[in-house]
Amino acid sequence: MRMRFSSGSGDDRDAESLFRANPISYLRNVESATNKQIQDKKEELRQLVGTRYRDLIDSADSILQMKSASESISSNISSIHHSIRSLSLSVSEAASPKLQTPNATTRLRIYGIACRVKYLVDTPENIWGCLDESMFLEAAARYIRAKHVHSNLMLPSGDLEHKNILSNLPLLQHQWQIVESFKAQISQRSHERLLDRGLPVAAYADALAAVAVIDDLDPEQVLGLFLDARKTWILHTLAASAGNANATSSVAISTFCDVLGVIQVTIAQVGELFLHVMNDMPLFYKVILGSPPASHLFGGIPNPDDEVRLWKSFRDKLESITVMLHKTFISNTCWSWLRDCATQIVSKINGRFLIDAISSGQDLKTAEKLIRQTMESKEVLEGSLEWLKSVFGSEIELPWNRIRELVLEGDLDLWDEIFEDAFVRRMKMIIDSGFEDLTRAVNVSHVIHTIGVIVGEKIDFETYLNSRSSTGGGVWFTEPNNCKKPVPLLGNKASPEEDILQSCLNAYFGPEVSLIREEVDSHCLSVLEDLLSFLESAKASVRLRDLVPYLQNKCYETVSTILKELNTELDILYSAIESEDKQGDSVRRSVIVERSLFIGRLLFALGNYAKHIPLILGSPRFWVKSTGPATFEKLPSLLWQSRAAIGSPFSNNLGRQSLSSSQRQSSSATTALLGANESASPKLDELDKVTQELCMRAYSLWISWLSDELSVILSQKLGQDDGLSATTPLRGWEEIVVKQEQSDEGSSEMKISLPSLPSLYVISFLCQACEKIHSIGGHILDKSIVQRFALSLIEKVISIYQNFLYTREACGAQVSEKGILQVLLDIRFAADVLSGSDFNVNDELSRKMKSKSSIRRKQDQIQTKSSLRERVDELIYCLSQKLDPIDWLTYEPYLWENVRQIYLRHSVLFGFFVQLNRMYTDTIQKLPTNSESNIMRCSVVPRFKYLPISVPALSSRGTTGKPIAAASSDITSRNSWKAYANGELSQKVDLDDHSSFGVATPFLKSFMQYICWNRWVWFHWPKKCQLQYSSCFNSLQ
Repeated sequence: MRMRFSSGSGDDRDAESLFRANPISYLRNVESATNKQIQDKKEELRQLVGTRYRDLIDSADSILQMKSASESISSNISSIHHSIRSLSLSVSEAASPKLQTPNATTRLRIYGIACRVKYLVDTPENIWGCLDESMFLEAAARYIRAKHVHSNLMLPSGDLEHKNILSNLPLLQHQWQIVESFKAQISQRSHERLLDRGLPVAAYADALAAVAVIDDLDPEQVLGLFLDARKTWILHTLAASAGNANATSSVAISTFCDVLGVIQVTIAQVGELFLHVMNDMPLFYKVILGSPPASHLFGGIPNPDDEVRLWKSFRDKLESITVMLHKTFISNTCWSWLRDCATQIVSKINGRFLIDAISSGQDLKTAEKLIRQTMESKEVLEGSLEWLKSVFGSEIELPWNRIRELVLEGDLDLWDEIFEDAFVRRMKMIIDSGFEDLTRAVNVSHVIHTIGVIVGEKIDFETYLNSRSSTGGGVWFTEPNNCKKPVPLLGNKASPEEDILQSCLNAYFGPEVSLIREEVDSHCLSVLEDLLSFLESAKASVRLRDLVPYLQNKCYETVSTILKELNTELDILYSAIESEDKQGDSVRRSVIVERSLFIGRLLFALGNYAKHIPLILGSPRFWVKSTGPATFEKLPSLLWQSRAAIGSPFSNNLGRQSLSSSQRQSSSATTALLGANESASPKLDELDKVTQELCMRAYSLWISWLSDELSVILSQKLGQDDGLSATTPLRGWEEIVVKQEQSDEGSSEMKISLPSLPSLYVISFLCQACEKIHSIGGHILDKSIVQRFALSLIEKVISIYQNFLYTREACGAQVSEKGILQVLLDIRFAADVLSGSDFNVNDELSRKMKSKSSIRRKQDQIQTKSSLRERVDELIYCLSQKLDPIDWLTYEPYLWENVRQIYLRHSVLFGFFVQLNRMYTDTIQKLPTNSESNIMRCSVVPRFKYLPISVPALSSRGTTGKPIAAASSDITSRNSWKAYANGELSQKVDLDDHSSFGVATPFLKSFMQYICWNRWVWFHWPKKCQLQYSSCFNSLQ
C-alpha cells in the first residue's frame, strides 16, 4: 500500500521515497509538522462551524419574517382590489348629473386666477435662473412682484365664488411657501456676492440693490453693509497670514500691501456707488431706481391693474427712502470704518501680531517702501479710473489723492493713519529684542567662574610674583603671533596702525574680554543699523524724537544690567577674599585676584574701547553715514572718554569706523539726524562714572592684596638687614667733600660718607610693583589706578618703618648712625617715587595743567603739604632726632641732594609712578662719583614731538596746524660732551605726560620698546648681577 504525506514545503512525496532518501531525524520533523497542520485544520474547521451556525440561524429567522410579510402584503392587495371593484359598481349604478356651463364673467375670473397661480408656479424657476446668472436685483424684484400677485389672490372679500375657486386650488398655499422661502436665499446670495473679490463695481451695486430691496434697507444701512463686507475681506486676509506660524517678513509685507489695496479700492468704490458728484447720479442709485415700465413686468396675467398699482406703490416707497447721502456723512462713515480697519490690522490675530513677522529695521524700511508704492500705484485703483476721468474730465496721475479729496474730504495719509504707530512700536520691540539678545549672549558670571579653575594647580604669592602675565604686559609693544586681527565693521578697511593696536588690545584683554566686547559692539551696532534703516523715511524727524531716547534708555539699562552683574561678582570676590584672609590661604587668593583683574579688564574694555555704546548714547548727529570729516571733528568730545586712550587713533576714529558706508542716507533722514541735539545723553556720563568706580573697585582688590604681600616681603627684608647696625659706610656710599671757611686759616675740607643708592629691598619693592603694573596693562592703565596703588604702597612703607623703629626700640636693638642715614634716604626716595599717590597734589597739578600750554610744560613742586606728606616728614623727623643735631645739619642738604639725584636716575625705571608727579625738574643731574660705577653714560639729547626725518600723519581729531619742526640751532647749540665732562646733564627738555599717544605712535612705540627691554633685563637678571644694580640703573638713563 502506497501512502502520500504532505511535507512542510507543500509538496506531495511518496512515503517510501522519503524513508529511503532521508534520515530518521528529518522524517521525525516531517511527522511533527504534518501533525501540527492536522491540528490547525481541525481547530479552523471547528471555529468555522461555530461562526456559520449563528449566521444560519439568523438567516432562517429572516426567511420566516419575509414569508410572513409577503403573506400580509398579498392579503392587503386583495382587499384593495375588492374595494375598488365595489366602488366602480356603485358609481355606474348612480345617475349622472347634468354639467352646468359657467358664464363669461366667471370664466374670465377663473382664467385670471389660473394665470396668477401659474405666475407663482413659474416664479421659483425664474428666481433660480436669476440667481444662477448673478442677477440678484432681478430676483428680488421678481419676488416682490410674486408677493403682490399672491396678496391679490388672498385679499379678504365676501365673494363666495372667489373663495370657492381658491378652495379648488389647494396647490396655491403650498406654492407660495416655496416662493416665500426664496427671500432668505436672495438675501444670503446677495451678501455672499459682496464677499467675492475681483468683481466690477456694477456687480457690487447689483448685490447691494438686491439686499436693499429684499431686506428693506435705506442707503445708510446699505453703505454700512458694504463697508462691513470689505472689513470681512480684510479680516480674512489678515487671519490667513497670521494663522501661518512660519510666516516670514515677505508674507507680512505682502499682506499689508494687499489690505491697503482693499482699503483704497473700497474708498474709491464708495465714492462711485454713493457720492453725488456734479449732475451724475451715483451707480447704486442708478441700479436700484432703474426699472422697466410696470405693465411689462406682469406678463401672462390678464388685466394686472391691481398688481401694477401695488408695484408702483412699492417703487414710490423705495424712492422715498433711497435718498442721496450727504457728502459729510459718507466722509465720516468712511473715516470711522478706516480707523476700525486700522485697529484690526495692527491688533492681535489668532494670538499674534502680524507685524511681529518683520524682524529687523531693514525689513521695516522695505515694508514702508512697498506700502507707499502701493498707495501711489495706479494699478490698484484701475477700476475707478474711468469714474475719476468722468468726474474731473481728464486722466488722473495720482488717483488716490483725488479720491481722498472727494470721498474723505481731507489730505489723509494712510500710512500715518494705519501703520506709523504700529511700525514705531515694532521698531521699539526690535530694539528690545536686540538688547535682550545682548544680555543673553554676555554671560559674565559664567566666564568669571571659569577663571583659575585648574585641577591640581597651586599658586602662592611667590609663584604669582615670578610669573609672567598671559597678556604679555603693555599693549604698546606686544603683538602675539596667534592674535587674530579684527575684521573692520561695515566694510571699512582699517589702517595698519589700527590693526596693530587692535591686535595688541586683544592680546592684553584676552579672548574672553575681547569676545564680550565684540558681542557688545556687534549687538549695539546691529540695533543701531536697524534704527538707521528705519529712519530712512519721510517721517524721520518725528521718529527721531521718539526712538532716540528709547534706544538710549534701553542701551543704558542693558549696560547697567551688565555692570550690576559685575558689581555682584565683585561683592562675591570681596566676601571670598575676606574669608580666605581669615583662613590664611594664599593659594585661593591668587585666583580671586585674577578674577578681579579680569573684571577690571572687562570694565576697562567696555568703558574705553566699546565703540558703539558711546556712539548710541552720544548725539544722533554722528549717526549720519558718508559725511565728511568736518562732521566728525566733534565726535571724540562726545564719545566715552578715557584718560588712557583719549589720544589714540582708535578712539578718534570710532564714529567713522562704525558708520561709514558707500550708500548715502535719504535726505530726510540726514536732515533729521543733523538737526538733532548736539549734546550727548546724560546717561553716558552716568555709565562712565559707574564704570570707572567699578573698575577702580575691581583693581582695588588686586591693589590691596599685592600691597599686603609686597609689604610683608619688605618688612622681612628690612628686619633682616644687618647693615643698618653697621658703623662703617655700606656698599653704594660715596664720599662728599665739604669745604669749610675759617676766618684764621682760610678754607678747609671735610669728607663725609653718605648713601648714594637706596637699599636693595626698597628697589626690589618698587621694581616688583612696577613689574606687576606692567603685567596687568602698563601704560594703558588709567592713572587713577596707579595712583591708588601708589597710595597703598606709601602707606605700607610708612607703617613698616614705623613698626620697624618701634620693634627695635622695644627689643633694645639700636640702629647705627649709618643705618639711620640709609633709612632716611630709603624713606625719602620711596616717598618721592610714590608722591603721585597724593590726591591733593595730583588735583593741583591737573588744575595747573589746564591753565598752561599742553605742548611743553614745566611742573612746579607744590608746597602744600598733605596728611600723607606730613606723616612722611614726621617719620623723618623722628629718625633725624636719633642723630647728633650738628651732624644732621651737616648731612641733611647733601643727603637730600643725593635723594634728588637718585630720583632722577631712576625716573625711567619707575616711570609708572614717576609719571603721576614728576619732581625735581629744576635739578641738574650729575654723574655718580662712587667707584662702583664704571659705565660711561650718554648725554640726554632733545626729545621731539615728531621725528625730524619725516612728518607723521596728524591725528584724526581734525588737527590742521603745521607740524612742529626741530630747529637745528637747538641741537647744535647744546654741547652735550661738554656737559658730560662737567658732570651735568640737562633736564630742560621734558616729554609731555599728557600728550596724545596717537600723535606720533611709531616714535612712542619705539620709546616704549626701549623702556620695556631695559625693564626686562632687570627683571631677568640673576641675583648676583642685581648686586651691580647701581651701574645698571645709571645705564638706563
